[in-house]
Amino acid sequence: MRTAIPEATEDVAAAHLGLAAALSGVDERLLHDGPLLQLTAAVERVGMLVDSWRVRLAGEVGARSRRELGDDRLSAKKGCRNGVELLARVTLASERTITQRMRLGAATRPRTALSGETLPAAFPEASTALRSGTLGYDSALAIVDTLDPIRGRVGDLNVELAETALVAAATGPTLESALPFGADEVRGQARVWESVLDEDGTIPAEERAMGARGISGGLTRDGLVHRKMALLPEIDAKFETLLNAYLSPRSKPTFADPDPDPDQPKDPRATAQARHDVFASLIDGAARSAAAPTMGGAAPTVLVSVRQADLAAGSGAGFIEGCEAPISLRAVEQFVCAGGLQHVLIGDDGRLVSLSSTDRVFNAAQRRAISLRDGGCIIPGCTIPAAWSEIHHVIAYRDGGETETCNGVLLCWFHHRTIETSGWHILMIGGVPFVKPPPWLRNGRSEADTPWRRSTKSRTQLADLLEQQRERQPVLVE
Repeated sequence: MRTAIPEATEDVAAAHLGLAAALSGVDERLLHDGPLLQLTAAVERVGMLVDSWRVRLAGEVGARSRRELGDDRLSAKKGCRNGVELLARVTLASERTITQRMRLGAATRPRTALSGETLPAAFPEASTALRSGTLGYDSALAIVDTLDPIRGRVGDLNVELAETALVAAATGPTLESALPFGADEVRGQARVWESVLDEDGTIPAEERAMGARGISGGLTRDGLVHRKMALLPEIDAKFETLLNAYLSPRSKPTFADPDPDPDQPKDPRATAQARHDVFASLIDGAARSAAAPTMGGAAPTVLVSVRQADLAAGSGAGFIEGCEAPISLRAVEQFVCAGGLQHVLIGDDGRLVSLSSTDRVFNAAQRRAISLRDGGCIIPGCTIPAAWSEIHHVIAYRDGGETETCNGVLLCWFHHRTIETSGWHILMIGGVPFVKPPPWLRNGRSEADTPWRRSTKSRTQLADLLEQQRERQPVLVE
């Protein structure tokens, strides 16, 4: 005899197929306005019921995958690190979506006390309305996400009062509104309840800020990774001061000239772009720090993969481990120039054939020597320090350039990224870096009439050059 569970599962599958069959012959483009809106509302009501089950099932899977269950947790039995990964594999939904469903599912499912007694859900009103299909997913999430964090500060009774009012508004009608509130209105109302229940002064402002601080995970959109940052005031002040220190007028790319043109732009970057680039240099410097923790015995390393054919052709894209967005070959070349390259040979059948040792990487001793010589990014006017700079092969490795101190110079992240397109030229003369500015900084002079100039930020090197200037003849110093 079959149990009730398989029968119920078969009923759900049959209902799904029936709905699909009913809608398969509908062409929304042929519907008049009235039927179009009626069908939209009907499908949404069906979707609310489906969302209810998504949340319930996610909550159950999450409960069975609790960490305290150890090897007996459901996710471990299925070879997954947690319930989020398990559900993502089963449903093919994103882990971000699964995490939201599990959080809502945990808040709206019955709880189990330490004694084994079954307790009501943390949000019983929302649970009942959600399970009946009268409360939408977005509205339920707005209620839980707003009220749950303040429960410990305002107490269960206040949260229950707000929950009851919000569920009533979302499912309507009420005395205040003849129609149910939309999800955005529910979220707005929830914020009002939060402000009323959790007034300023309920807890010290600093404690509130400590609880709210954070940097969110990134979402990839249009080739950029978008994150949200909520920094404590003192941390933001340090960060802002650091940015301002390296974005003062002294840090804009300039070139010493007896007759500078004040109308010429000194930096092609917008302020926000320049701040991004300083932050990029800061991250590079922190990753190279001796104090940075290691991973597998090596410094934190970003792995970028690219096909050898694409790298040779200069076209195609590379891929960063753990990042959705592909990166350009220019970005790949910068990674290769600064961080090295390993060749991995994979056969046609997918078998790993061979792995080369890392090459074209400047070692620690070479970096120290180049840092002492250059003192920082060698582009005149740039104030990014040596510790934050990358080492650039003046003659590219692919063109036969050696990974030697006489072929490496310090460039900040931005100038390294744009060195092929910015117009700056670098030449090593006797192992010493010289630079020539781009056309827009030559004041109308041709490249042939623009001299190569020694460039260093090293205090000791500058002292030596000034001493030479005093003893013999003037030496142009950047």
